[in-house]
Amino acid sequence: MKEMIQPPNESPTGVVPSSAAAAAPPSVPPGAVGGLDLVKLKQYLHIVVRRIWVVAICFVAALLIGVLQVSKQEPLYNASSVILLTRGSQLPAQLSGVEHNTFGDFVDTQTRIIQSRAVLQRAREKMNMPDHEISRLFRRSIIWPIGKSSAISITVESLDPEFSAQFANNIAQAYIEFKEEERVALSQNTSINLMQQANRIREELRKAEEQLVVYKKEHSMVLTEREGNIAAGIMADLARRTAAHRLERMVLELQRPLLSDASDEVVLTALSSRYVSMAPVFQPPAGAGVGGAVDPSAATLPVSTPAMGFIDFDTAAAAEWSALRRQKNILEHELRAARENLRDNHPTVRKLLQDIRIVDAAINREVQYATEKFYAELEALTLKETSLARVKSLWLDEAMDTELVMDRFEILRNDVDRLRRLLDAVFARIREIDIASGIIPDNVSIIEVATPRHNPITPRKIQSIFLAGLLGIGLGLGIIFGLDFLDDSIRYPEEVGKTLGLRFIGIIPSANWSLSDIRTHLLSQVDPKSGLAEAYRNVRATLLLDDQTRKVRTILMTSALPREGKTTTSLNLAISMAQAGMRVLLVDADLRRGEIHKYFGLEGGRGLADVLSGQAKAESVIQRTGVPNLDMVATGPFPSNPAELMLRQEFRTFMDYAKRAYDKVIFDGPPVMAVSESGVLSSLMDSTIVVVWAGKTSRKVCQITVQSLQQRGARIDGCILNNLEFGRVGYYYYSTYYGYYTYDYRYDDSPVKT
Repeated sequence: MKEMIQPPNESPTGVVPSSAAAAAPPSVPPGAVGGLDLVKLKQYLHIVVRRIWVVAICFVAALLIGVLQVSKQEPLYNASSVILLTRGSQLPAQLSGVEHNTFGDFVDTQTRIIQSRAVLQRAREKMNMPDHEISRLFRRSIIWPIGKSSAISITVESLDPEFSAQFANNIAQAYIEFKEEERVALSQNTSINLMQQANRIREELRKAEEQLVVYKKEHSMVLTEREGNIAAGIMADLARRTAAHRLERMVLELQRPLLSDASDEVVLTALSSRYVSMAPVFQPPAGAGVGGAVDPSAATLPVSTPAMGFIDFDTAAAAEWSALRRQKNILEHELRAARENLRDNHPTVRKLLQDIRIVDAAINREVQYATEKFYAELEALTLKETSLARVKSLWLDEAMDTELVMDRFEILRNDVDRLRRLLDAVFARIREIDIASGIIPDNVSIIEVATPRHNPITPRKIQSIFLAGLLGIGLGLGIIFGLDFLDDSIRYPEEVGKTLGLRFIGIIPSANWSLSDIRTHLLSQVDPKSGLAEAYRNVRATLLLDDQTRKVRTILMTSALPREGKTTTSLNLAISMAQAGMRVLLVDADLRRGEIHKYFGLEGGRGLADVLSGQAKAESVIQRTGVPNLDMVATGPFPSNPAELMLRQEFRTFMDYAKRAYDKVIFDGPPVMAVSESGVLSSLMDSTIVVVWAGKTSRKVCQITVQSLQQRGARIDGCILNNLEFGRVGYYYYSTYYGYYTYDYRYDDSPVKT
């Protein structure tokens, strides 16, 4: 439902304030008592009263439907039994093999088992009744856990109280039997499956053992297990020796270019030096291979090696070379001493030089011998390495064959061991199940037996009819407020500002007019003390207050659609201003359907159209209405192009004359949404006022009307809500604050609302 709005503040004189402060809501809404908004409550009440017949129809229809439903229902009875779920002796962890579920999940699972078709069918069989009879009496079963406990309630609803109690007890008994059979069947099925698995594994083990025995016989595995893989050991030894020779050869080859460029002394020193051999020592791991056989792949280098140096091949005699070197040093020392006192041709000096040459020749012979022996040793190492490689290739095939045989033997033996372990595990599991079968993990007991209840649960006639009546009232209220929500009309003064963005000028209440004499529609014919007359005075007061800030001489009265009371409002507003002593000219500007002259009983054949077409002067078309200070200009003959006539200079000349001769010039214009000349008129006026039929004109239409006028440059000063029925729902507040608006102007003939 739309948000209800608050009524405007009222000035002490009864005039609705036109200032912005008047639109501000009061700090405390009128009618609010202790935080309770009585205004809204009353408005809701009046909305309901307005369409109370809808609530009455829905209420009666709901009662009728409720009575029919109750009369067709058969009495329904129920009975309940309660079972308790408890834990029995718990299985040890090594026997259960799995963790238990939480107790809450367990109860929910058991509830669903009780609701299963298997348990319910078993309970039906226990009834010893025909299926069609059970189906006729049975309605439904309700199974639910009681609170957070481990107790489960089983309720059965049927047409017979004895049947309900018996069936509820049978469901509980059927569930207990189902659980027992499930436990026994589970143990039996598990034992049978495990025995089948054990037989299958036993057969596989027998075949695997037979294959292992046959394989041993075919490859003489008994001997192989005792002596190990001889070929593998030989291959490992050959690999070590080949590696040692390769290392020695590589060292000599790297040493050879260095010796060729070194001096004799360096060569002899190098070849006669004693260094630790750098040959790697390969040691097979203990217990390698089957039966102690050597695994060549397990041979490893030592963790650390000695410092790099030349290998002692005994190519130079260290003692002889050292003696020659010492002798040469002695001779050179003696030669230096002799030359200090003797000349080179002295026999002693010549003798020393001759001895040195002899020693050098001996040293050269030692160098040549050592070098030749070095190259011979290098060649010998190459031959040894080559021969060992050939021998190794001869043993390779035999070593590989032996390795494959032993690998296959290991695979067969591992299969036998695996099957033996698996068979032992299966038999151990069978023994555990035999032990667990005697332990009851869950215990179910009936703690409350169902007894017949002879008071039916349905139908409860009074409650059902009362509920149907409430539903009918609720449906009626929903329809009423739904229709109120769908009402798109402007109904309240506050909606003028919120929806249209315009100032609210005033309210014109509805009246019962007579169609036999339209002159009675004039304000001058209405009781001056009536609420209708007072309403026009309030509108007049609001408009006159605008003159204090700006001078408004020409006013256009228009509306969105035809028959919104625009003409009546224009007439009576003009009369109200004339009664205030102002000279007022009322111009019928609706050049398509203008009828203002009929209200005064004047001629309409000569008027505004003649002035605009240039066929008459303004003074010649003005008529006296009989109301003091009020003159009128009729439409004249209806032209075919009223919009074009409004744009002519003659219209502006007419307006200038009217402004000079009268205090107020009120134009009764055509509807905005119907014709186009309203936009032209509004742009030429000092002020434009929109008349809206309260509770009928659509908001969207009003918004489009205001937008259209604003786009054409109109100055819209506000909106008047016309034909407001204070007796209608929704306007109760205004009937309270403007009680004098309840104008009831009746005639002897049948009244017609306009």
